[in-house]
Amino acid sequence: MTSAISLQRGANVALRGERGAVARIQVALSWQPRGDLEIDASAFLLTASNKVRDDRDMVFYNNARSREGAVQLLEGAAAGGDGARVFQLDLANLPATVERVAFAATLDETTRRGRTFGHLSAFQVQVRDADAGTEIARFDLPLAGAREVALILAEVYRRSAEWKFRAVGQGFNGGLAPLAIQYGIDVAEEPTAAPPPRPAPPPAPTPPPQPVAAPPVPSPAPSAQRLNLEKRLVDLAKKDATLVNLAKKAAISLEKKGLLDHRAKVALCLDISVSMSGFYRSGAIATLIQRILALGLRFDDDGEIDVFLFGANAHDYGTVGAEDYRDFVPAMQRRYPLEGGTNYGKVIALIRRHYRRDLQAGQQPVYVMFVTDGETQDRTESERQIRDASHEPIFWQFMALGQSKAQAKGFFRRLLASDFQFLTYLDEMPGRLIDNANFFQVADPNEPSDEELYDLLMGEYPQWLAAARQQGLLR
Repeated sequence: MTSAISLQRGANVALRGERGAVARIQVALSWQPRGDLEIDASAFLLTASNKVRDDRDMVFYNNARSREGAVQLLEGAAAGGDGARVFQLDLANLPATVERVAFAATLDETTRRGRTFGHLSAFQVQVRDADAGTEIARFDLPLAGAREVALILAEVYRRSAEWKFRAVGQGFNGGLAPLAIQYGIDVAEEPTAAPPPRPAPPPAPTPPPQPVAAPPVPSPAPSAQRLNLEKRLVDLAKKDATLVNLAKKAAISLEKKGLLDHRAKVALCLDISVSMSGFYRSGAIATLIQRILALGLRFDDDGEIDVFLFGANAHDYGTVGAEDYRDFVPAMQRRYPLEGGTNYGKVIALIRRHYRRDLQAGQQPVYVMFVTDGETQDRTESERQIRDASHEPIFWQFMALGQSKAQAKGFFRRLLASDFQFLTYLDEMPGRLIDNANFFQVADPNEPSDEELYDLLMGEYPQWLAAARQQGLLR
């Protein structure tokens, strides 16, 4: 009996058994430790263009059979009953237009909790002769330092008249959505309902043979809301890779908080008092706009953020999106020159009025990023507005700009206007239905790294969401 070949990354082997070319193979995926980390396996039937013919060429737990039946995801006893993921391929019946079948694994988003493939101690891909039951080859993936949540594991491909197996072991950034998009899965239409849960394994006894029947109607393609978002980001990356990379960083922070699929309207409220002139001249506000827009791309279906301005007065600037954010600062300053005075209360009231119609529906929260470098001159009104707003599905994230008194010494410490004691008070203010505000201070908006900023922005937002739902502000 010929022993199985152990492959290294990039190596290949002809799919031959003891009697020559094999007709049917099984590709088995197994890993350690099992634990609570759920892994989803998928196979993509690909043409010469490296794309699927249609969505039915993605074989996974919700579509366990390709349209011709040549590729199947086995379950229960048929898969060995040990929890491995096993695909069976009928090589002779693969359509001539299918030149290869790629196998991938992704960490299930509901169980991974920030983990990556690097948290596994072992992951093996094994290819077997399905009829003889003998192992042809195996591939032990190198996982040390792996930071991805998706892997392209291996592929079965046509070379002349022969089928071969190649060990790939390539990490893929972004999970299942961009992987499916890369292979041509159509995500233009959003399904009316979420895909059904992964089916439970059948009982252990092998079922009796089934008569040959027509292939079943395929399950809907994985065209979930996130796939639509990821496709939009893929398209945008061709024009603005920096913005899309920021959106990916925002996604990491959202995933830590269990908010990867969360939807909210994002608003940016900017101080345009004269004291802010240095931040506008330095480009710090332009950079901040880009970073907040990246969060909006993850949170908001329309990919835009609403912008409000305040100094002595309050202004509704309108929306800013990927097409025009670079010109925001000069365009804004032409329309709204910097003002003397700082009044929070007026702009808070303006924002509340702006969203009042949407708030009555109670379906989608509003996340307000409120940026200022000075204390307000209308404390009583600002306090009243935030207290009243605690009955609405609006979260207020205040970011104060300026050096803290604690960082200065001697005479210069006395010169600093404040340590934003009023914003600290709003963060802790009693008498509200729920805690609807958070506050942090930085010397410069560029001071935190992208990752640090997004973590700061999500500091108390999940707790507010839970409280808002408990109080019936969100449904």
